[in-house]
Parts: sequence; structure tokens; C-alpha cells
Amino acid sequence: MKLLKALRILGAVLTGIGLAGLAAGFFATSSMIVALGVRALATLQLAALTVCGIGAVTLLGGTVPAVALSLKKQNTSRLLEHDREQDRRRFSDYAHDSLNPDKTRVRFEQLRAHNPKLSGLIDRCVEQMDRIDAYQARHKSLLDANEAIYLEDTIEVIDDCERRMCLNFRNIINCCILVEDAPGVEDLDHKTVENSLADNEEELAAVATLMRYSVTYINNYNRNGVSDRRELDAWLKIMKASMGDKS
Repeated sequence: MKLLKALRILGAVLTGIGLAGLAAGFFATSSMIVALGVRALATLQLAALTVCGIGAVTLLGGTVPAVALSLKKQNTSRLLEHDREQDRRRFSDYAHDSLNPDKTRVRFEQLRAHNPKLSGLIDRCVEQMDRIDAYQARHKSLLDANEAIYLEDTIEVIDDCERRMCLNFRNIINCCILVEDAPGVEDLDHKTVENSLADNEEELAAVATLMRYSVTYINNYNRNGVSDRRELDAWLKIMKASMGDKS
């Protein structure tokens, strides 16, 4: 920026000198023409025009890049402010619905952007979220393909497992907030993080078992027109109890 400023000053000075020389030649009196001679005056005007041209080019060389840099800086500032506003809006969205899996994913990516050293942990969390999403999709496909409306109550239980996982993710996010702007993750509460991830693994294992009971029940029903739900219901009861539902 200092170089560009120097170029603008030099260009302005040279342009001024050149214009002054051209003006002097244009308004030269008869006595000046006689004293200097026509050829000398023409040479002076040519030199003034050359200096003026060099000055104009130098002035433009210092002005155009400066204007471009200024516009770029303004645009960058606007983009940064836009990103900050988007982050604030997303923070607010998550804060008001912290058990929403989609908003939880967004919050994890914000944490990753602010502290890349959290990427390994966030990848583990996202992998768990991907697995529960896959279980939900497969379970719904299973029920739809077999018109198993008699097992619709299992959908709610799996959704409850996902909410339980999001609750654990919220605990992990709380821990990450403390190191969000730190250069490392040395102060991360690893015990809380690992306990939360381990609890999520138990939820995922429970859902996988539920799907096996569901498949067995549906296959028996398809063969015989009736099926014994006692094992399935017993497992549902265990899952609900693990989530604090005593019914």
C-alpha cells in the first residue's frame, strides 16, 4: 500500500509538472518564442507532454490497484460479516433445538471450522449419526416393504434412541465449546466425551438388536399369519427402561 501511495504522489507531481510545461508553451508570449526559438519551444512542449504522460500512467498505476485492493477488502469484510451472521443464526437455531440431529451436524461443522484439531472427535460423532440414520432408513424400508403397520411402535423407540444420542452429542459439544478457540484440545474433557460416545454405541447396538427381533417377527408373521411378540416386546421394554421410561 505504501508503494502504491508513493506511485500516486509521484504520478500527480509528474502530471502537474507536465501540465505546467504544456500550459507555459501554449500561453507563451511572442517575446518568449523569440527568446527560446520555435524549435526549442516545441521540444519543451514535447518534453512536457512526455512528462505528463508518464505522470498519468504512474498515477493510474498507483490508483487502479489501490482501488481494486480497497474493493476486495470491502468485499472480504462483507463476506466475513455475512459468515458471522450465518454462524450467529445457526448458534441460535441449535440453542433452541439442541436435540435436532440436522442442527447438531451443523454445530459440529462450526466447531470443526473454528478448531480443526477437533476433526477426529467430530468424525467419530458424525459416524455415529450416519449409523443411526442408516438404521432408521433400513427399519422404515423393512416395515414399508412388509406393510408391517403392526410394528409402527418400534419407529418411535428408534427415534427416542436418536434423541438420546443427540443428548450425548450435546454434552460433547459443551466440552468442545471450551476449546473451540484454543490452539489445541489438551483441555478437552475426554472422560465425558468417551462416556458419551460409549453410551451412543450402546444405543446403536440396541437398535441393531431391535431390527433383528423385528425381522424375525415379520418373517414368522409372513409365514404363519401370526407371530409371537413376547421377545420383541421384552426388548422394547429393556430399551425404554435404559432411556428412563419405566412404562
